[in-house]
Amino acid sequence: TDYPASVSSDYAPWLRWHLGSLFIRDILQVLSSQSLLIAVSSTSVTASSVVASLGPNTSATLAATTAWVLKDAPGSLSTLIVGSRGGQAFDEDPKRWWVISSALEDAARLVEILLPLNPRWFLPGAALANFIRSGALVGRQSIVNGTLLRHFSKRENLSDVRAKLEAQGRILAIASLPVGIALFRWSQSLIHANDHDATTGQMLAFLLYAGIFSFHNVCCYNAARCLVPTVLNTNRLTMLATQFLAQGRTKSPSQNAESEGVSLSHTRQQDIVVGCSFKSFQEKTYVPLLALIPMFEGLSYILTLSKKEEEWQCLVCMKSIASDANVIQAVLNAQILLNLVKEEDKEPSVDEAIKCMAASITKAQEELESFNSKLEEAGWQLNVVR
Repeated sequence: TDYPASVSSDYAPWLRWHLGSLFIRDILQVLSSQSLLIAVSSTSVTASSVVASLGPNTSATLAATTAWVLKDAPGSLSTLIVGSRGGQAFDEDPKRWWVISSALEDAARLVEILLPLNPRWFLPGAALANFIRSGALVGRQSIVNGTLLRHFSKRENLSDVRAKLEAQGRILAIASLPVGIALFRWSQSLIHANDHDATTGQMLAFLLYAGIFSFHNVCCYNAARCLVPTVLNTNRLTMLATQFLAQGRTKSPSQNAESEGVSLSHTRQQDIVVGCSFKSFQEKTYVPLLALIPMFEGLSYILTLSKKEEEWQCLVCMKSIASDANVIQAVLNAQILLNLVKEEDKEPSVDEAIKCMAASITKAQEELESFNSKLEEAGWQLNVVR
């Protein structure tokens, strides 16, 4: 309701590419399902060995049915692994993980489509495909139903947006059935052509499938490029702090999305490490820890300098009471400290580094309100830092 005011400005361009990717994805699902059915119907020898313990009267049909059920077992394991370890990464960098999840799902579909060429590998091949696809689906569904819905819904209308996407998806699923069936029959006729046309037919079938997979990935990639995240992560925050200190302004989310792209969004700023463990902090600090503790008393973070491959690096250790606002202050403080150190013509001594730290803390407190104001004016959300 109240479209387009009820959704973010990047919803419409994203939706066009997303619906295209959904339609191709549904076609691939039809193609892979038919391939699996052909493969499992030819696996009596392999599947029979799996269920031989059931008795001498085990039929090929029962063996194939058992193989079909067993292929789904690894998917649960994959779901547990990705679900327990990937959630934070999906929220922090949804564009990159959207593309990766889609590519992995395509890889699983490709394995399934190739299985009729060697049906004896049905059980391990289908199990591998299920393992890959289940993990990819956790990522894809988490991003769509979680991060993206929250991003698109400007008026807390998550259910409305989700319902519309579900309805559109069902329409495309129905439309993809006859297309997928027709394409599968055509590809099979090409693959099983007579000897004279066999090579040409197989080449055409290869080009057909390559075109489908390529178009699906192009749609997914462009859908990701259309997204304009307004939530800060430590990488974006570091770049914005650098720009603010140099130019007195910050990029808007749309300007940042254009320069960030998709494949480059995973590149982290290596000169500032936010969330460093205290153990690593102790091992790498250039300044003695006893000198740092009094300096950062009353703050929700502690930072230090470290040398990495002849380059200065700032390690930021957040205290347990730290809020998202404290993370913004810590990153600004860290960037100011690096700027002060880099202004020196020579490597600073420990005493000089301590003086730089004291100066950076004071300047960060002075500039924090202005930095937050510039971020808010540009359109960034300050309540969450991923």
